[in-house]
Amino acid sequence: MNRDPKTLNQSLYEQWEQIWKNGKKHNLTCVGRMMLKSKQKTLKEVLNYIKPANAIDVGCGLGYTLSIFKEMGIESLGIDTSSTAIQVCQDKGLNAVRKRLEETEGKYDFVFSDGLLEHFLNFEPCAENLMRLSSRYVCIIQTDHDSFLGKTSIYIAELLRGSKNILEYNYRIRDFIDIFENHGFKLIQEKKIFAGIFKLLLFKAVKLVK
Repeated sequence: MNRDPKTLNQSLYEQWEQIWKNGKKHNLTCVGRMMLKSKQKTLKEVLNYIKPANAIDVGCGLGYTLSIFKEMGIESLGIDTSSTAIQVCQDKGLNAVRKRLEETEGKYDFVFSDGLLEHFLNFEPCAENLMRLSSRYVCIIQTDHDSFLGKTSIYIAELLRGSKNILEYNYRIRDFIDIFENHGFKLIQEKKIFAGIFKLLLFKAVKLVK
């Protein structure tokens, strides 16, 4: 089996494109809508607290977070490797472009990703690129695999949909915190989402980048 990181990443991007293309995630289940509302409520609390001037959503998918940024009057950009997802965002009037994280330039007050890092065998390079784009904050939402519900949520989701999830590695929340803090981004908020299945982690650059 080929374990080359570039090959694995390319396969991951192709899987996501197929999911968006097939429309499997265009219509959320009842539980999916509840999860989304919980995530959005928590994210809004954070945004109201820090009031970022601009933001980037990495792996923007169908634009659920971009819609929140737009609603709150935050200048924002969404990037994704899926042409289908980007087209959906653009059809909604959202600012989104097809681009890989490592190819993206610029600085943003608020760099955001939801459920991105856990799909990479080695997530540190991806985390480093999130930090590279940040002049102030990085915010991530990840499954809490240390919680009971977090451990079982993947299997429950597969049973409800009747199909396999894209591979997720069972990183601990502590793994994410350690990597960001080792690179100079201090954890300033940690919030449980949807009965603790997910956690929102907000990091602030120790030395702000202008």
